[in-house]
Amino acid sequence: MPGTMASNIIRFGIFEANLDTGELRRNGVRIKLQDQPFQLLALLLARPGEIVTREELRSRLWSDDTFVDFDHALNAAIRRLRDALGDSADNPRFVETLARRGYRFVAPVHSQTNEATEKDAQENASASSVGLYWRIALAVVIVLLAGSGAGWIAARHFNPDIKFTELRLTANPSDDPVFNAVISPDGKYLAFTDRKGFYLKIVGTGETHSVALPDGFIARPVSWFPDGSHVLANKFPGSSEQSNIWMSWKPPGAEEQPSIWTISVFGGNPRKLMENAEARSVSPDGSQIAFVRGEKNQEIWTVSSDGEQSRKIVSEPGEMFGPVVWSPDSRRLAFVRYGPGAHEEYVSIVVCNPAIKETNVILSDLTLGDALAWAPDGRLIYSLADPPPNQNGFS
Repeated sequence: MPGTMASNIIRFGIFEANLDTGELRRNGVRIKLQDQPFQLLALLLARPGEIVTREELRSRLWSDDTFVDFDHALNAAIRRLRDALGDSADNPRFVETLARRGYRFVAPVHSQTNEATEKDAQENASASSVGLYWRIALAVVIVLLAGSGAGWIAARHFNPDIKFTELRLTANPSDDPVFNAVISPDGKYLAFTDRKGFYLKIVGTGETHSVALPDGFIARPVSWFPDGSHVLANKFPGSSEQSNIWMSWKPPGAEEQPSIWTISVFGGNPRKLMENAEARSVSPDGSQIAFVRGEKNQEIWTVSSDGEQSRKIVSEPGEMFGPVVWSPDSRRLAFVRYGPGAHEEYVSIVVCNPAIKETNVILSDLTLGDALAWAPDGRLIYSLADPPPNQNGFS
């Protein structure tokens, strides 16, 4: 997904590089970065997805009359850049090392001109990204309906003046269903899986790319990291025919366990984060992951995005938890809770504060479905089963 340097501000994930001022910002907050590492970043951003050789970097950053241990200086600059981005050489989200060749910027980049005022830019970005995201998020349901039979996502009390346009994103045949699909935070990419593999689709052009993964590796995407280059996925034991990710659970005595992985949309080896767990969602700030575990998904846990510091948040014997989503400020969780026997006694939407493990039921309805999302404006979007004679559908 190449980008260009035709403008002064380059955005990637939660970062923003201003090429005029030499400033790097994370979520709007300036990050201290020395001039040479910033220039190195600018050169990589100029050719995202392409290899920038060590020789090119040497000629651009160090003049011929500069006497310096080039290898040491370049390695130090790369290390400072990665420190600023919170990146890792072993599991790169932004800067990939190609041994003895050079470096490559692997995250999607987006550019804008510096002509508009900061206020206009923020307003335009907010309006376009939120509007596009939720138009496409609703359209994703068409993908799931065509493949796995998931219900329509809807919300009560939507503004009637808001117009939605349906957009079909996949066209898999009935014998090759889409198992799971998730839209990127900026609404530009769709990651999905079917029997044949893992794919990335560019929504604007319809172009679809197969993501190279190790042979036999079958995993289903459930949530994007905010950097836009990595996807959180679940890998299940046994057959890929398991189509309902929310209802899957480990049969007693099974030798294998479901596991959580992070997958780069640019390919490469997936990285395992958790064993005996099913991922639900990444927090909007990218710092935490919500997941479930237990014999029938009877526990909700959180863990840092590097797979460390896991913590049990909710545990209800006899109950089962479906989708778990984060609030826009990454401070609360909302989830669907099924009573004993799943669907037989009660179904509720619950909001939880993980810091103090306090829960509040905000809605109970036996017709609640498995769709749940927390919109940027603070509203929860959920699904309800349709009454007869359309009881197999959701709205």
